[in-house]
Amino acid sequence: MDPNFGHPRWIVAGVLLVLLGLWFFRWARRNNAAQAIANSTAEAAVKKLLKTPALSAEESRSAAKRRASNNFRQAMSQLAGIIGFLLIMIGLMSALFGIFYPGE
Repeated sequence: MDPNFGHPRWIVAGVLLVLLGLWFFRWARRNNAAQAIANSTAEAAVKKLLKTPALSAEESRSAAKRRASNNFRQAMSQLAGIIGFLLIMIGLMSALFGIFYPGE
């Protein structure tokens, strides 16, 4: 086997795509709002069990805004995780093609 790689640019591009994908994946995991949503759901269930008075109109509006922003953050986090996973897969394929694809 020839000691030279067939396409070193593909290898470099693959490594860069893997690193970018890992960064996206890490960002998505860090900004995952699932725990915050679970905590607020548990808090609402406890309040309902204890029969605390209903929220005022102002508190209800602020809670709805928080919920909307949490839902948007959760959706963007999931999208970034999917993009990161795809970038990692594409980067690995590119690097492998750069190593094993015969040069011309």
